[in-house]
Amino acid sequence: MSRPVMFLHGGNVGGWIWEPQVAALGDRPTLAPNLPGYRSRRAQPWTSFDAVADRLVAMIDEDVGEPVDLVGLSLGGITALHLAARHPDRVASVFVSGASALPYPWPMRAVNRVAIALWNRRFYWMGTARQFGLRGPEAEEFLADTPPITRENLLAQLSEVYPGRLLALDRITAPLMAVAGEKEMGYFFGSIRAIRAAVPAAQAGLAPGMHHAWNGEDPDLFNRILRTWLDERTAHPDLLPFPAAR
Repeated sequence: MSRPVMFLHGGNVGGWIWEPQVAALGDRPTLAPNLPGYRSRRAQPWTSFDAVADRLVAMIDEDVGEPVDLVGLSLGGITALHLAARHPDRVASVFVSGASALPYPWPMRAVNRVAIALWNRRFYWMGTARQFGLRGPEAEEFLADTPPITRENLLAQLSEVYPGRLLALDRITAPLMAVAGEKEMGYFFGSIRAIRAAVPAAQAGLAPGMHHAWNGEDPDLFNRILRTWLDERTAHPDLLPFPAAR
């Protein structure tokens, strides 16, 4: 049987965002949990990335009993890198997109302040649903379970992410691919450079024409690129070379 894959979602959502990828990997065991503090686990406090990594390792040991290929987007990318550094023996490879590895600049913090102020407003989540391309019953199902994380848990999470000193990247021993959407903000390109500086063997690339949540923006493209990485540990030809400077 092929090696199991664990998918780790970004903020504002849950494990459901990986449905197109789980469906495309029918030959592999897959895990796509809600992270602690999110959706079905909303009642669990977000204590630290250390604690989250340890919870995920307990799930890996219980559900599959062998090292996994980690796939993470945004917050899930940070979590995947943290898990790979903290528990290298449980990780076979790492594929991350839009993962933060630098201190958050003030403009990004300002955007988050607005989001936090509107956290319990339905119109904010209606806009979020549109950003994810959700319509009709899918949008209503999403809205029925918002906000996906409490404001308190979100603030606890951001208090760790903002300083940008969270990751001991040089402890990662698994093969690593770090990517971003071609149309993402420059901050995420800088994060890829930081990852490659700490893990010189890491591969990198850009998803052509894509934004941050491109696993939903173009699932077929994401699935092709991911499948090549999982099967061959190489970059798919569709990935653009990562620029030396931007």
